[in-house]
Amino acid sequence: MAAKLNENTVISEVAVSPESYRLYFRKAIEGFSPEVYCGTFHHWLNMNIGKTLKEAIDSYYIMKAPKSMGDRLAEKRFDIISKPDKSFILAFSDDIANLGYAFGGNIGWGACWGLYMIIYSKVGVKSKQVAARIFIRENNIVLRLFFNNIDKHAGYIENAPEHIKSVFTGAHGDCSCNPKKENCKMRKTYTIDGKCIEKCSGVVFEFHQPDMAKLPDYIGLLREFYGKKANTAS
Repeated sequence: MAAKLNENTVISEVAVSPESYRLYFRKAIEGFSPEVYCGTFHHWLNMNIGKTLKEAIDSYYIMKAPKSMGDRLAEKRFDIISKPDKSFILAFSDDIANLGYAFGGNIGWGACWGLYMIIYSKVGVKSKQVAARIFIRENNIVLRLFFNNIDKHAGYIENAPEHIKSVFTGAHGDCSCNPKKENCKMRKTYTIDGKCIEKCSGVVFEFHQPDMAKLPDYIGLLREFYGKKANTAS
């Protein structure tokens, strides 16, 4: 028999199934986001063990209220992020803002890519044009950038530092469809140094262990694709 939950129910490790809690929160919170994808809901639920359901709901709304990046990273849930990685996130957020992209004051759940995810989208437009994401994991962060029309920028990539170029030319994210599907919407095809490369857009253009020393190169790459001159040419 399913447990009857109310706002005074204390979240316990064993008394109620995670699915029962999930159904309760979905009914109680409009647009509730930490679904059971790759364990993210379980992580959020574990963070709230010992709280009543009302307290968990209140803390959820507090997290959803927009904040500056500095205030957001100061939250206890982000103690898992190292000081160097926090410095990178703050600096990257400032620099990408100069290109017209911002994180919107919220850091959401990471789905299959990490515990949390920062999404940088175009400011002032109706369509959510995403240029970058930062995946926050238990021991590190990963910067993922989003690009189209790679061939138009092949010359820039061919002359970029190795830590930039290798993300476009290395094996990570290579298309592994067998047999290959014609007109696959997830496939990105481009040519670098005369070599035709096929990548799967679901796992491509990830920069692992990003740091302050490489930040100018990341921003330079974004400016190449997303700057006003690049947008006019595309």
